[in-house]
Amino acid sequence: MNARYSRHLIVGASLSLAIGCGGEGQLDRNPGPASSPGAATWQPEALDATSPVGRLGQLRVEGGALVDQAGNTVQLKGVSTMWLNWEQSYAGSKEGLRWMRDNWGLSVVRAAMGVEPTGAYLTSPEVMTGNLRTVVRNAIDLGVYVLIDWHDHTGEAHRDEASAFFAQMADEFGEYPNVLYETYNEPRRVDWSSVVKPYHQAVNAVIRERDADNIIVMGTPFWSQAVNQAADDPVEGDNLMYTVHFYSCEHRAAQRTQAVYASDNGLAIFVTEWGATVANGGTDPNGEICQDEAQLWHDFMNERQISWAAWKLDDCPDLSCLFRAQAPRNGGWTDEWLNGHAPFVRDRMLE
Repeated sequence: MNARYSRHLIVGASLSLAIGCGGEGQLDRNPGPASSPGAATWQPEALDATSPVGRLGQLRVEGGALVDQAGNTVQLKGVSTMWLNWEQSYAGSKEGLRWMRDNWGLSVVRAAMGVEPTGAYLTSPEVMTGNLRTVVRNAIDLGVYVLIDWHDHTGEAHRDEASAFFAQMADEFGEYPNVLYETYNEPRRVDWSSVVKPYHQAVNAVIRERDADNIIVMGTPFWSQAVNQAADDPVEGDNLMYTVHFYSCEHRAAQRTQAVYASDNGLAIFVTEWGATVANGGTDPNGEICQDEAQLWHDFMNERQISWAAWKLDDCPDLSCLFRAQAPRNGGWTDEWLNGHAPFVRDRMLE
């Protein structure tokens, strides 16, 4: 019989002891009985005590900040996959994720599961859940945090589907401290209090029935820019965070002021998507990289220890694609393979 996976990881002297005994802490990694389709064929690897999860353990929100198991403020840094209905090869590469962890300092990956387009979750739920499951399992094996992202723009129209999906994810992965739930990618021009907040309350309740304490990150109106609206009417609950997205060629001081307002009013913020491009992700390869404006955002995030994931893990001409065409899938990304804003993203992870 498998022992139940221990979410509250060993820190301090016990962790040092684990490191001293061969570099990998042989912590209890078994999730117990399989609880959803596809779960029975995978057993997680022993946790490397030097990995992000091995070092930081169970995360929580305290005083408007993300903190680790020891109560120290944490700033996670990483990347988002492309929509998983359109790209799986980089997203699903375990060795590529390992390489970013070991060479670029990555501590979080966002699994952007598309919901609405043809071939995405609403039309192919088993395929899409399988694609996402690969990213999540790889992250757990490598001791990396992972955002399970319901990548939707009209989540209020799909609340039942989102609730069923997150029930499955919480049943399957809720034991793991690696997991964070991002329940709504980018609400459009809809009201926070009457539309978005009730959606979050309903989906959060489904998650909390199954997972009492892993972080839930909630999207905010106007493509996750108007976090100030949430600050004036927050969702009740523990270990809740709020999403801010920015693309620095368009989202500048005005949007940053909204984020500052929310942070000043005690909201815990997670920038789950950003780019140093225009808001369409830099689809014009002859467009610009607005690095100076992006740096102003990073100055703000660094000052307040706000975690982030950069868009996007893909090889395409878009200036937000990290890689040039035909870049290796499994790591070894020297400058010749980097595209668009990738050098800036890499350097911010390495700080």
